[in-house]
Amino acid sequence: MLREQNADLVALQEVTDRGAVAALGARLGMEVVYGEANSEFAVAWLSRLTVARAQNHCLPQLEKTLLEIEVEGRRLFATHLSAGRTRADEPRRVAEVEAILEHVGEGDVLVGDVNAVHPDDQVGAPPPEEQAPADYVSRRPVELVLEAGFTDCFRALNSSERGWTHLAWHPWARLDYVFARQRARACTVVETQASDHFAVVAELD
Repeated sequence: MLREQNADLVALQEVTDRGAVAALGARLGMEVVYGEANSEFAVAWLSRLTVARAQNHCLPQLEKTLLEIEVEGRRLFATHLSAGRTRADEPRRVAEVEAILEHVGEGDVLVGDVNAVHPDDQVGAPPPEEQAPADYVSRRPVELVLEAGFTDCFRALNSSERGWTHLAWHPWARLDYVFARQRARACTVVETQASDHFAVVAELD
């Protein structure tokens, strides 16, 4: 699936096997930047382009981490917010986003699974194992990113498409994002069974 996309940069979530990611990077001919997390679920970048600098911001507010790379003068960040489908889980996600935005500052791109939906997005019925309340879905984390001046690349270009990325075998919500300071040329959801989420692919200037 990654070969088919021929992406310059790939952000990976829930990386639990560092050796497997190294092997994946080698097979794709991509540099690997790995970010240890506060849990077993690390984050990684794969890059065909030269990575000028990398920094892993393993902040105490985060359940996982915020992994920064600099490529061709652009600062890109990958993260993964905490899960939980009840109102009681929301304050932690909001605190995570606030801490992330402090470190991102005027950074160019922020990507990842934010376990929240766009304030205007519709959602479907989750599968029974999700145990999500019918009257609640997390939205404030995405609002905060938008308020910080980022564009939701998929929604900016696909106003009427659902773009649901979660779950691959029962899509019901869009939880995965490419946020950028600029409007993307293209942004699509790739329906693949390579993961439990669909992939989001964006083309940026």
